[in-house]
Amino acid sequence: MTEPYAVTVPKGYRVGVWEVRAPIATGAFGSVYEARRVGDGDGGLPQTAALKFLPTGTGTPRQLSHLRELVEREVELHRRLRRPRLVRMYETLVVDDPARPALDGATVLVLEKAEGSLSALLSASPRPAAGPALLGQVCEGLAQLHRAGWVHGDLKPANVLLMRDGSARLADFNMAAELEGTHAYTPAFSTPDYTPPELLWSEIGERGRRIRPSADVWAFGVLAHLVLTGSFPLPGGTPTARRDAGAAYARGTEELRLSPALPEAWRETVRACLTRTHAERIGTDALSRRVAAATGGTGGRSVLARRPLRRRTALAAAATALAAAVAAAALGYGIAARSGGGPGPGARGSGGGTTTVSAASYGAAELRTDRGVPPAYRLLIVETARDCGREDVSPPLIAAILKVESDFDPDLADPVNDEYGIARWTPAVLRWWMNEDGTPADSVPEPPFPPAESIPAMGRYLCWITPRLGTGLPGDRRVLIAVAYRTSYDKVNDAGGVPPKNRAYADRVAHYLKEYTPPGRK
Repeated sequence: MTEPYAVTVPKGYRVGVWEVRAPIATGAFGSVYEARRVGDGDGGLPQTAALKFLPTGTGTPRQLSHLRELVEREVELHRRLRRPRLVRMYETLVVDDPARPALDGATVLVLEKAEGSLSALLSASPRPAAGPALLGQVCEGLAQLHRAGWVHGDLKPANVLLMRDGSARLADFNMAAELEGTHAYTPAFSTPDYTPPELLWSEIGERGRRIRPSADVWAFGVLAHLVLTGSFPLPGGTPTARRDAGAAYARGTEELRLSPALPEAWRETVRACLTRTHAERIGTDALSRRVAAATGGTGGRSVLARRPLRRRTALAAAATALAAAVAAAALGYGIAARSGGGPGPGARGSGGGTTTVSAASYGAAELRTDRGVPPAYRLLIVETARDCGREDVSPPLIAAILKVESDFDPDLADPVNDEYGIARWTPAVLRWWMNEDGTPADSVPEPPFPPAESIPAMGRYLCWITPRLGTGLPGDRRVLIAVAYRTSYDKVNDAGGVPPKNRAYADRVAHYLKEYTPPGRK
């Protein structure tokens, strides 16, 4: 190991079912190591993961209080939010090893293993070609956090992870905080280059510093300018100089000077993020729409609602290209990546999770990988089912409905029935199911609707249908849910099961439901 780690863990050390392998990254508050699963039975866990060690068992009382607060923030957010743009936590463990005082009592977060970080990618390739697409996904993650009532508090390139399937995830939530009305409270720590002027010298109370979602919006503006131009939007050769320039800008004695290299499609969006005061700053939903437009989208609340690709092969090719772009990047988990390269007792722990990280095998424990479900849609299908939380609304059911409705064709158009896209949505109905908060959308994208809008909306609708179907109806309840999606739950209830005209549809769904369900699962 070339530099000291905050938490030194020898290679081969066992924590639960995990064996520590190579070190990945370290920072002031913790260290991250690659690990492989070696215990009996997988419990839905992947073969490899990233273990984030946080030393909450040793130190001074003051240090312990601070570290435990950071850990509690991160664990609480992971437990309450499961979204495609937030890095997934499989389980938490606590090291029980009195023989190693430096490790004893440490909290271990078992996280998705990424292929790299945005910080490492920018170091290797300033202004990367994949930059706009990655920014779109970062904005999607912010929108997911803010709509759930949380503020990230420390958005920066090191806290954006790049996964094997080419997607981006937000990570490092130990500064995240839940909103209490218009504000949240975070520790008095953040990265100056990404901190809005109003917070640089803000008063710090007993609960920490008050922060608004607009602080994340400012950070996104800085991030977008850096990704798209290779430079920071405020002048200065050091963080201190840039901080002073930010203060002058906030006082009105300095103007914002955006780089000429900033693409015109992004200029006003970045300017709207980097306003002098939080009150002038663009809101997250409006930002999502602008970013969608800047990346070729058609509007709507989800930044993933971009122009639908005309061929599914193009979508797969884009994911492959992005994965290749990040393959050489060093891995980061919100802390500076370092290289380097030590056996031990076990752990006590709790929790659980599921999934692997490649596009082709995402959610393999829940959805078969060898029956023709396009890799491009696996993450959406699996995460949509998880978001519902009802056993009957499973990834195989969603995949079976998509297969029967459209054969996974994102460009399907049936003007006679006014149905479009992979899930055959009618525009007037789709607007009621697009938003996570249950409110109707102000508008819908132009048909055919993007899968990133259509599939989550389908999940929300199926989740709503399920408890409204009568109990005791004959047949597979999952198939009845699918038929209710095609017709209505009222018609299924009135018919006492599958209506005669929908029997062929039900048979096809049942066939693919069986096809897509992994062995040993119902």
